[in-house]
Order: sequence, then C-alpha cells, then structure tokens
Amino acid sequence: MAEKNKLQYKFLFIISTAYLAVDINMQGFLALMPFVREEFALSSSRAGLYSSSYFFLATAVAIFSGRIVDQIGSKTGIVVGTISIGVLMLLHAVSPNFTLILILALLIGLFFSIITPALNKAVMQRTLPENRATSMGVMQMGGGIGGFTGAVFLPYLGEQFGWRTAVVFSALIALLVGVFIIIFFNEKSSEAGSDGVVRRQQISFKESITALFKNKDLLLFSLFGLLLGFNSGAVPAHYTLYLTQDAFLSRTAAGFAFGLLQIGGILGRPLMGYLNDKFLDGSRPKGLMAVGLFLTLVMFYYYRFMSGFDLSLQTIYLSSFVIGFASLGWMGIYFTAVIELSGEELAGIGTGLSLVFVRLGVLLSPPLFGLLADLNNSYQLSWLVMGLLTGISTLVFTYVYKDNF
Repeated sequence: MAEKNKLQYKFLFIISTAYLAVDINMQGFLALMPFVREEFALSSSRAGLYSSSYFFLATAVAIFSGRIVDQIGSKTGIVVGTISIGVLMLLHAVSPNFTLILILALLIGLFFSIITPALNKAVMQRTLPENRATSMGVMQMGGGIGGFTGAVFLPYLGEQFGWRTAVVFSALIALLVGVFIIIFFNEKSSEAGSDGVVRRQQISFKESITALFKNKDLLLFSLFGLLLGFNSGAVPAHYTLYLTQDAFLSRTAAGFAFGLLQIGGILGRPLMGYLNDKFLDGSRPKGLMAVGLFLTLVMFYYYRFMSGFDLSLQTIYLSSFVIGFASLGWMGIYFTAVIELSGEELAGIGTGLSLVFVRLGVLLSPPLFGLLADLNNSYQLSWLVMGLLTGISTLVFTYVYKDNF
C-alpha cells in the first residue's frame, strides 16, 4: 500500500517510453510528409489520407483492443504494440508506393489502439486514487515529448539523409523501447498471476460490454471525451494556419508558437493531474468541470482578443502556451476518471470505449473548424463556436454531476 501511495517515477518513466516511441514515429512521419509527397507526387488530399487511415482503424477497433489488453495484461500489450509499430515503420521506409504506406498506416492504427489501454491499465494497477491523475499525466508526458521531438528532429534527418533513413531511425527507437520494456517493466503478481487470468477468462466480451453500457457515469464521461477530442483535434490542426492567416505571423514565428503550444500540452498533463489530486480532493467530475471552464475561457479569449486586437509577439507566444495547456493537458484527469469508473478488471476495454469518443472528436473537428473559417474568411467564428460548444457541454456535465460537487 505504501508503495502505491508514492509517485513511482521509475515505473512511470519506464512505461512512458512506449508513448514516446509511438509519437516520435507518428508525429515525425507527419512532419516528413512534404518529402513523401514530393517523391510520390501526391495531391494534398491524398497526402492527408495518411492521418485518416491511421486514426480510422485505431478508432474502429478501440473497444476490441481494450478487451484484448484485459485478457493478455498490460506488459504484453505495451510490448506487442510498440514492437509491431517499429516493424511497420521499417516497412514504411522500404515501401515502393504510397498505397502500401496507407495500408501500413491502417495496421499501425490497429497496434496503436492496444498501447493506450495497456498503459492506462498499468497505471490503474500500480497507483492509488491519491496520486493517480498525477501519475497518469506524468506517464502521458512521454507522448508529448515524443511528438515534439519527432516533429522537430525527423525533418532535419530527412533533409540530411532522406526521409526513408529518418523513418528507419524512428522505427529503431520503437524496437529498442519494446526491448527496454521487456527487460525493465515488471508486472505485479495480481495481474500476471493465474487467479487474474481465470477472472479475465470468466468474463466474456458480451458481459464486459454489457457492464460498461450499464455504467451511466462512464458513458457520460465518454461523451464529454468527445468534446475534449474536438478541442485537441481542431486546435493543433489549424493553429499555424490561424497564426499566419489571421495574426499575420511569419511561418517561422508560427512554427515557434506551435512548439510552445506543444510544450504547454506536455506540462499540462502532469500539472492538471496534480491540481486535481491535491486541490480538488481527487474528484474527477470537479477536475473535468474545471478543464471545461478553462477551455471555454481560452476559446472566448481567442475569439475576442486574439482575433480582435493587434497583440505583441510575446503575448501571442504566451497565449500559445496557454491554449496548449488547456487543449492538450486534460488527458491525465480524463483517463484517470475512465479507468476508475471501469474498475481494474475492465480498465482496458473501458479505455477503449472512451477512446472511440475522443478519437471521433479528433477526426471530425479539424474539417468543421476549417469550414467555419472558410465561411467567415477568418478563424474568429471558429473560436466562437468552439467556445459556445465547450461552455454548453461543460454546463450540462456540471448539472448532471451537481450532487458530486
């Protein structure tokens, strides 16, 4: 019990490397897309199919992947997912055409869908509620750091040695991380023991799904995840376009601001979790209500001030950090709520269910956010609608959980 009550930095570092490896490859390959587009003479719409292919299958199989994790355990799920992604990225590097790369992206989405439930389940089993959101946020920092590193470093390697060599480099990182986790991540006996295996086998997939859909709190939190996915999908997808089009920043300045947005998201994950654990009595409804209100204020700030006044470059940079903190920093609190509502035995499949809603938001919001900008010839309407949607959803969520405050 005492071990669980402490923040286990060694354990969190070990498992966070899986997120780091995955996001180095995902965000890094997206950053390499100009090189890929040039080699295969792709249109913009065809190039954009890569991200859609990746998230399509990851979303479609999320619940089934969560179920698999509940059966095979967190360590096996992390190792299989990470090593498989490394192998598939190596195949990217030798692909003769873009069609094959799209097929590989589908398969990567399949294995990526295993990693998040496996990591969440590991955190559920090794922590207590007193520091669980903080632990979840610290673990998820690996993804933010990996995405930032891949987006910055892989294009440099692409310029120097070609995009295929850069992809080989990132793929090898994933393979090495898989081996690292095999060696250093020790599962608890409660998960790996024969009793645990028997319990998982006794609960069928149908029974697991029935139990989740009877859990009204979990369904409501998952619906709120759709809203959070809307924010985390639309903001990064359009941020540099917004800054260059509406704020008249240079591409270099907009790129730096985007980097600050990512840093805000990296730091937001553990800090939001810490604030929830220490200052909101570990109440996940209170934590997500605070996230929703904060997001609402940030969206209205961008609508009213960022889009209405000629602000200094320093103010824009600070605002970029804040919007990254708000739009990407909620993941620790959210997934902590999901695994606690699901329970240890169904933490994997519960995570899968919630990911369906989050990823739907990530998939749907960028085109809708951009459509509003096209209709208004600026992003001001986009910020306003996002602020209204976030605010109304947060008020509804707060009303439903008013007895928990």
